[in-house]
Amino acid sequence: MAFALAASLIFGLAACGTSDGLDDAQANVDLSRVTRDDALAARISDEVKKDGVLTVGSNAVWAPAEFTGEDNETVIGYEIDLIKAVAKVLGLDVRIVNSSFSTIIPSVGSKFDVGVSGFTITAEREKTVTFVEFYRAGMSYAVRAGNPKKVDPDNLCGVRASVQVGTAEETALEDASAACVSGGRPAIDMQVYEAQTQATTAVITGRADVMYSDTPVSAYAVKQTKGKLELLGDPYDVAPQGIVVAKKDTATAEAIQGALNKLIDSGEYMRILHAWGVEDGAIERAEINPDVK
Repeated sequence: MAFALAASLIFGLAACGTSDGLDDAQANVDLSRVTRDDALAARISDEVKKDGVLTVGSNAVWAPAEFTGEDNETVIGYEIDLIKAVAKVLGLDVRIVNSSFSTIIPSVGSKFDVGVSGFTITAEREKTVTFVEFYRAGMSYAVRAGNPKKVDPDNLCGVRASVQVGTAEETALEDASAACVSGGRPAIDMQVYEAQTQATTAVITGRADVMYSDTPVSAYAVKQTKGKLELLGDPYDVAPQGIVVAKKDTATAEAIQGALNKLIDSGEYMRILHAWGVEDGAIERAEINPDVK
């Protein structure tokens, strides 16, 4: 029974459902009004624009940011719509490469031109890559409906917590667990998964007591599981998220920044976010490597 439920959940989160209307809205996102800006297109580095294609690394298990549609192959989501709109401003086609989350940042500048996968901008990450801010999101806990394990988000010592590998949430849980141990309490029982869907399934099936993920991801999981999950408490640590660009490729980062700001000024940026119901994380201006702790 647990296996069947897990399989059903994974399919439900990965496929294009219609229970909340978000997928219908995505299908209607029309980028035909987005036009090329020759001046911005000229600023893209030769290495990126030589084949006319922006190759994007993305971990397509983060509904509604990026996930696979009904064919289980086509990657959709609000971040995908945004990067497609950016590429259109820059006169580039887009190729989305579904990849393991933890491998994307190290592969930007070689395998990928950019990375788009709900990347929280941190000072540590800024040491190795450049970020162009495009959104702000917090982190949220999700538990089984009714919180049967009575999880206290401010005291996770000894609690079984699921999280995706390589995420800011994993780092936050590691820090919280270390604090538990230093205070003489049991460590957090961290269950670290390769895919976000696995972390979600762990809570549904009772292997984990709580899940920690970006707020849009947790909120969408609650909707798609039709009452099996609920959010716990308010979002924590609202922080900027960014498009990842190679550290040395300043020209491309500046071109992407300009494209995003053009989309913001034209209203296309907000129209995309509104279609997915995630406009609460909208920013007013795109910045390169914003000041973060």
